[in-house]
Amino acid sequence: MTIRSQIQDAINDPEKLEALYRQNSKRFSKAYKDVLDTNPDSILLRAWEARLNYSESTSPRLTTIDLIVMLLLCIAAGTLLKIPEWTTIKDAEFFPRFVALIPMGAMFLYTMHLRQWPRVVTSAGIGVIASLIVVMSITPSDWDDVFQLASLNLPFLLWTLYGAARMNKEWRSTNARIEFIRFSGELIIHSGLFFIGGAVLLLLTSGLFELLNIRTQWVFEYPAIYGLASIPLVAAWATDTYSAARKLVPLLARIFSPLLLALIVAYMGAMALRIEELFQDRSTLLIYNILLLCVLTTAVFTLTGQKEKKGNKLENGIISYMIGATLILDIMAIAAIGWRIFEFGITPNRMAVLGSNIVVFGNLLTMGLGYVHYWRKINTLESIEQRLAQYLPVYTCWTLFSVLIQPWLFRN
Repeated sequence: MTIRSQIQDAINDPEKLEALYRQNSKRFSKAYKDVLDTNPDSILLRAWEARLNYSESTSPRLTTIDLIVMLLLCIAAGTLLKIPEWTTIKDAEFFPRFVALIPMGAMFLYTMHLRQWPRVVTSAGIGVIASLIVVMSITPSDWDDVFQLASLNLPFLLWTLYGAARMNKEWRSTNARIEFIRFSGELIIHSGLFFIGGAVLLLLTSGLFELLNIRTQWVFEYPAIYGLASIPLVAAWATDTYSAARKLVPLLARIFSPLLLALIVAYMGAMALRIEELFQDRSTLLIYNILLLCVLTTAVFTLTGQKEKKGNKLENGIISYMIGATLILDIMAIAAIGWRIFEFGITPNRMAVLGSNIVVFGNLLTMGLGYVHYWRKINTLESIEQRLAQYLPVYTCWTLFSVLIQPWLFRN
């Protein structure tokens, strides 16, 4: 019996139609249209028509105005990043302050354009960007450590503020915050793809022109700068418009979670033999911070990317053990930082490392307790998501402190 005949026979049987679709979705998608043509009044077949063609009919497209605004903002961002080249301003004075502000400011403005320029959010966002420009401009670059720390934390502050702008009136909503976390993961993937694609294109362009003995320095002076300035804006638009990376982010998190767990366990065993390194070598603490962020990122994207909140026991078990082991490592790291502060005094770098470790520790502890309750059947995975969403403002407060307050506490 052909697939068309099977669909015809099951025209009033939704379970049978679903089973046929799962057996061979491509053949079903082609055959049901013929049956729909002969049975245009079938509510069930019309529902399948809406389901299978939903993305085609509702996928947002750039209008001419949208495209013009995108191009203008990309050109403006790239042009602003060229200011040191066209003026006497030194690169070391300009780029630490504005290399994140300019592209992310353009991304914010384009997001507001796509959302019809909501008055309050747009005005507040522009005011915040202007204030940060002033703050970074008056922070002397010869305040070496604190200036560098403020510059490093600025992109994270901008990102949390961008998230608040995206969520608008729903910024208190758990679902809106979790959706922003998912958006962040997808945007990282899209940005990476655009960066790799752009780099390959520029290298290919340079290579082809060099074969003709034509000067190629312009390739890296203009297209590269304008391209880099455009990546956040274009990646945000692509993430909003397409869902190509929606399944990839949690998939990567699931793949790397057992590998990270194995790394953590192996490292804990090795560290037990050389515990003194943690208290003597500051580079060890830096690696610790990177490990903490990797674990946190993996745990977060695994949790938020699960389709079924009943959860996969193996997957959730790996994440639970990984969080537990990392909490032990973080306690030791905080102890090591505290010892260095006690022995050698407080410095901007030690304050930054201690603060960031405590913030991440709090997040991991919150998720860890959530998983304990989950395994004891006291709550569900949704409640862990709620805990995660409620913790996000802590990051905003810490980055605000790092950018606006810490430089003036430790000024030279």
